[in-house]
Amino acid sequence: MKSSSNASSVRYSAAAVAAAVVTAAAAALFAASVVRSRRRREEDRYEARIAKLEETRRAERTGRIRAEMKLRTHMKERDAGAMESSASSERGQLNDGGGGGKRSNNGLLLHCIGTVISPYTKRMGTPRQGALVPSGRGFVQLKIPVECVEGLELYSHAWIVFTFHANTDALNNAKVKTNGSMMNLTKTKIKPPRGNGIKVGMLATRSPHRPNNIGLSLVRVVGVDKKMKRLHIAALDLVNGTPVYDVKPCVPWDVPGHHDEVPLSVPNWVSQDDELKSVMFSPKAERSLEECVRDGKLAPLYTRENDGVEGAANAIQEILAQDPRASNSNGPNRRGSSLSSSYVHNNDVYKMLFCSTEVEFRVGTDGVVMVENVRGDFDLENVECVDGIPIILDGAR
Repeated sequence: MKSSSNASSVRYSAAAVAAAVVTAAAAALFAASVVRSRRRREEDRYEARIAKLEETRRAERTGRIRAEMKLRTHMKERDAGAMESSASSERGQLNDGGGGGKRSNNGLLLHCIGTVISPYTKRMGTPRQGALVPSGRGFVQLKIPVECVEGLELYSHAWIVFTFHANTDALNNAKVKTNGSMMNLTKTKIKPPRGNGIKVGMLATRSPHRPNNIGLSLVRVVGVDKKMKRLHIAALDLVNGTPVYDVKPCVPWDVPGHHDEVPLSVPNWVSQDDELKSVMFSPKAERSLEECVRDGKLAPLYTRENDGVEGAANAIQEILAQDPRASNSNGPNRRGSSLSSSYVHNNDVYKMLFCSTEVEFRVGTDGVVMVENVRGDFDLENVECVDGIPIILDGAR
C-alpha cells in the first residue's frame, strides 16, 4: 500500500514538473512574442520616421530649388528693369551732351531673338557637349523675321549664343556695383564633374555657372522652315526653352589649326573617356517607346512622320552612354558607380526626362546600361514649371 502511494506521489510530482515546464515554456514563448512584437513596433516606428524624414528632405530640397528658381526669375526681371533704366539714362546723357558722351558702365542689354525647342526637358539628361549626341534634334523658334536666317542653311554648323536659364544659383552670381565694376564672386573655382576632384578657375571650364550666364554652343544646321519661322538644328546641348540671343555661322577659321597649324590642346581631364560600354533596350522599353511616339509624346521632334522611334532610340542611347547620373551624389546612382547586373531591384532604377516621357534605366557592373521603360503616362503640362523647367518631386506623378 505504501509502495502504491509512493508511485502515485512520483506520478503527481512528474506531472507537476511537466506542468511547470510547460508553463515556463509558455511564459518564455509569450515573453519572446512580446519582445518580438515590441521590436516590430519599434522597427515600424523607426521605418515610419525614416520615411517621414526622407519625404521631408525631398520636399525641402524641391522647395529650395523651387524658391531658387523663382528668385532667379525675379532677379532677372529686376536686373532687366535696371539695365533698361540705365540704358535710357545713358541715351539721354548722350542726346543732351551730358558727361561728354561717356558711359557710366559697360552693361549690355540683350533681346531674345528665339527660343530653343529640344528633347532635353531638364538639365539632367542634357549632354555636356552636343556632338556627343548627334541624334539629338531640335529647333530655334524665331521671334525675329525669318529673313534674318536666310542663307544659313548653306552652312553645316552654327554658333548659338544663349543664356543658362535653368541655373538655380541666383544667390551665387556676381553682384555689380553702382559704378558698373564687378563685386567679389562667391565662387571663383569649381570642381569639374570629370576632374577627379581637382579645382580650377570657373572660366577654365565649360560650367554653366559663370559671372554672366552666357553660353556659346556649336550645333549642326539642318535647315530653315520659313513658314513656321524655325531654324532646325541637331547635335545640340541646349535645354528646352533656352532663350537665344544670336546665331553665327561657323567658318573654317573657327577650327583650331586650320589657319595657323597650331593643334588644339586641352587638359587631360577634359579628354577623359568615361563612356559606358553599351546601352540596350528591354522588350518592354522598346514597346513603350513605340507607343510614346505613336501617341505624340515626343512630338514635334520625334514623330510617326519622321524616323521617330529609331531617332529617339538613338538619341537616348547616346545620352545614356555618357552616364547622365549626378557626379556629386552620395547615393549608389552617382556617375561612375555600377549597380547589380541582375537589373531586378526597383529602387535601383534611375530616371531621366526626354521630351514628355520619363526614361527608366539601370547601370550594370559590366558597364552595360539597360533601359527598362519609357513612360509617357504623366502630363508635364500640369506640372509646376519655372522658366519652362518642370519641378518634379521624386516619386510624385
